[in-house]
Amino acid sequence: MKKIIIGSVLTLAGTWIVGCIFIAAVLFVPNMSSWDGTRVWYAIFGGGPYEADLKQSMALGLPFAIGVLMFAAGIVILAIEFFRPESNRERMPAPVRPVASEGNGGPKLPSFPADQPRAKENEDIPTMKEVQS
Repeated sequence: MKKIIIGSVLTLAGTWIVGCIFIAAVLFVPNMSSWDGTRVWYAIFGGGPYEADLKQSMALGLPFAIGVLMFAAGIVILAIEFFRPESNRERMPAPVRPVASEGNGGPKLPSFPADQPRAKENEDIPTMKEVQS
């Protein structure tokens, strides 16, 4: 459960970061006078590290890449958790069975000892009629 929450938070945070950067870039595009290639990508990443005209770019390439990595990591964690086989079900403790009630109006259920061995794979499990008789 903890890994599902971590994966969800990473996915949502990465989505928010990338989405906000896209929105900021689209709002910034009308103010640009020169660019190379696509205007939105140029607004996000810029032309290069030694470009003299960096004011034409928001230079948000690093936060954008971090947002994409967070999104991808969250999706990977969620995929692993959702498709992982449940092999630890056998190790979970058996549920507590109610003890037979005497005179309090509740149902009278048989009590099963905890030290009773579990049924084997090839062993037949008794039906309710067989248990009651």
